[in-house]
Amino acid sequence: MSSIILGPSTIASQFWCEMAVDLRRQYGEVQTPEKEKGSEIHKDRFLEVLEEIVVEIKTPADKLHSNVHNMNVELDLYQKEGLTRELPILSKFKNALIKGIIDEIKLVEEVEGLKTCKRTQIIEMKTRKSQNPPSSQQIIKDKMQGMIYWYVLNAMINGKTEMGDFWSAYGVDLIEPDFNEIILSEEYMESLEIPKNEQKEVGTLLGIGTLITEVIHKFKELPELSKTIEIIYINQKTLTEVHREKYRFDERFFTRGMEWALEYWSGKRGPTSVGEANNWKCNFCGYYTLCPAIHKKWKQGD
Repeated sequence: MSSIILGPSTIASQFWCEMAVDLRRQYGEVQTPEKEKGSEIHKDRFLEVLEEIVVEIKTPADKLHSNVHNMNVELDLYQKEGLTRELPILSKFKNALIKGIIDEIKLVEEVEGLKTCKRTQIIEMKTRKSQNPPSSQQIIKDKMQGMIYWYVLNAMINGKTEMGDFWSAYGVDLIEPDFNEIILSEEYMESLEIPKNEQKEVGTLLGIGTLITEVIHKFKELPELSKTIEIIYINQKTLTEVHREKYRFDERFFTRGMEWALEYWSGKRGPTSVGEANNWKCNFCGYYTLCPAIHKKWKQGD
């Protein structure tokens, strides 16, 4: 089992301020009105294409099944409509399991020589309180997040995500398993409206494994990924676009960035601060009063 399980947004945040990532691990997420508004907008966009079903999660198996179920439903929608939103993804990078949710994928046509090819494109949407475009530092962070999504989805399309990755990523214990034992909670199955006569089949290790196998196959059926990733920044109040960034997956930049980020998670080094040139970021940080880099400046009388 991989010992490191990470989300793309967490890794990308290291490219903004790694010290803040470390403080979040210690003290938890700092909620702000801007973050809550951003979540509301993402939810509204999801509801434009799919109906939300609220389920009751009681066990790691419930969480696993819920995400795989969502993958299945969203992939079916993509095959039908050429677009889906909030798609869960999962794959490995070296000794880390990366799991996250892509804002949107859509079917696009790209011209190659004399041919027109259908491709799957990743689109990320970022919400901003400001009407101004994001800073170059913010764009670097967001580009890295988009490239992580690209890498993981590409791995799934190419069949590199395995059954065991799912069990490991969601902490489902497979020691001395009974494949016919029901491991989904009754509360979860009832909230998902699984009929009673199907629960013994759906709720077992074998049943979940069958669903995972189906989803792995559906990812392999997706059209090849476009190397162009798109980030759309919108204003939270007006919902109007304030900036659009189109860029290509850069394998060298991605690999070097991931290796640097994982050095922190594997304990090879401590968190780095933003440094003097970028200490303006500290003015926007919810961990300002907790940050050892700030405490050091206070002691120095700055």
